[in-house]
Amino acid sequence: MPGPSNTLLIEGSFSELAEELAHYLDTLAKSEEGAGVSADVAQFLDNIRESEQSEEPVDESSVQQQKDEVLKKIVTKASVLNSAPERELTAAYNLLISLSLQSQISEQFFARICQYLSDQPITSSPTYGSSLALQTLSTIFNVLPSASEARYHVFLAILKVIKAAASAQVFEALIPQLETNIPSWLSAWQLDDEDARTLYMTVADVASATGHQDLHYKYLLDALETISPVSSSEPEAQDLAKRTLRTALTNPSVTDFTPLTANDAIQALRKSDSNLFDLLEIFSSDDYSSYTDFLETNDLSSLGIPEGKVEVLSNKIRLLTLASIAASSTTRSIPYSTIASALQIPGEDVEMWVIDAIRTGLVEGKLSQLKQEFLVQRATYRVFGEKQWAEIQGRLMVWRRSLETVLNVVKTERERFAREGPGGGESGMNGFPDGESMQNRGDRQRRQGGGGRGGRGGHHREQQGPREVDAVGGGD
Repeated sequence: MPGPSNTLLIEGSFSELAEELAHYLDTLAKSEEGAGVSADVAQFLDNIRESEQSEEPVDESSVQQQKDEVLKKIVTKASVLNSAPERELTAAYNLLISLSLQSQISEQFFARICQYLSDQPITSSPTYGSSLALQTLSTIFNVLPSASEARYHVFLAILKVIKAAASAQVFEALIPQLETNIPSWLSAWQLDDEDARTLYMTVADVASATGHQDLHYKYLLDALETISPVSSSEPEAQDLAKRTLRTALTNPSVTDFTPLTANDAIQALRKSDSNLFDLLEIFSSDDYSSYTDFLETNDLSSLGIPEGKVEVLSNKIRLLTLASIAASSTTRSIPYSTIASALQIPGEDVEMWVIDAIRTGLVEGKLSQLKQEFLVQRATYRVFGEKQWAEIQGRLMVWRRSLETVLNVVKTERERFAREGPGGGESGMNGFPDGESMQNRGDRQRRQGGGGRGGRGGHHREQQGPREVDAVGGGD
């Protein structure tokens, strides 16, 4: 896995190491004597060896050119390393990496090596081939300077291997680095929008292949945001917009569609794919009734929605409808019958749907079986526009009138107190007749045979019946 930059140390001169690797490649390829890589690089290596042993000044640029020629011929034939014995493969690739680092065109060599590791199987180890490939690719990534753009191509190769192996465990180990490093990598590598979009989409593909659907949607959305308004109507942008929208609709955990409705490429679907855009608007701000009306004239499969996801959409729009009811309720108390009618469900299923909405974080509140109502404590607005501001204004006006009523009561009592004094009026403090204290009243009640649980005749059996159930939960 990519980690801190490090240095690969291998002892030996360039000529010695290159000659050793060339012989090894010929052995793996079973080349005839005098016809393999060793023969192709022999003359160059002789010249390099002379310069290494010479005590006189040498033409460094000429020596470097000869090293590059040697490396070109070795790297061209290096795909045969994928057939090396498992215990030798990593060491052989490390030697190739070390030699390539001595070239001024090392990034070109690394691009070819990455291709060998990501596009071709390691035939010597069908079981552990992907792990060996990832180990070598990680070495290349980590020996490159942190600001090197070559790291971008190496990282794409790493993702390609993980996707091919569909290794959820390996991808999960990579997730913390994705969340922490991708923004800094984009800046350090100075990627343009197209390259950044390729990176995000590649990560999204790997997330999907390894079963991480929330990350799949997250990185598709990141890729969508790299599309400029000018390019939002181009075919590539429209394909990405449709894919991202379908992913959002079919993912049960995605309930906030604001990032989509605010995106230019998504808005361009209004013209290119109006039915799919209409479906987005229903999930953004409409209710279950509108959804059923939509299904009467549209087939979800024609919009690219898999048949297995139809139930996901139905459940999600019901939960979103419930969230809208809760958010728009001025009394904060919703009868079960209202919920059942809006969601088109039996009355006995209302509590189940409310609990599901709480689990998704759309609402918080209390279920009252006694009153057959849902007491809303918090609700998520699906959209927030002029209508929602008007609702808040109305709610604030209700609170204002309530406070004014309280203030008027307090004012009246203060005036009465100032006029009549503490002993004035028909009743004393605490609402009891003058001269009668709470204790005296309690004594009188006990003499009359009343009392609490300890009094005679005070025992009674509580009957089971409807009750209030706390159902607070969810998040913002």
